[in-house]
Amino acid sequence: MPYPYQYQPYPQYPQYRPAPPVNTYAILAVILAFVAFPPLGIYFGRKAREQIEQTGERGIELAKVGIVAGWILSSFYGLFLIVWCGFAGSLVFSGLSGS
Repeated sequence: MPYPYQYQPYPQYPQYRPAPPVNTYAILAVILAFVAFPPLGIYFGRKAREQIEQTGERGIELAKVGIVAGWILSSFYGLFLIVWCGFAGSLVFSGLSGS
């Protein structure tokens, strides 16, 4: 017959596991895509995705944001460059023909 206050083991609590670190290239992809040079955001975003698949780190969302923002902003910069060159060329050629 067991005693009423017999030793009871502590309940098993789940072990605490710290979250894996965020991939550095994923962070760089977002920063470079928005702040510095969008094609670098594309490059670092792709490298981050490769590393995340191998290591299991966090940051896949950041890598995707860096890639998408890099492509969108690169397209805007390219379009701006084409329009600016066309405008500058029209000014140069209109000035030459007017002489």
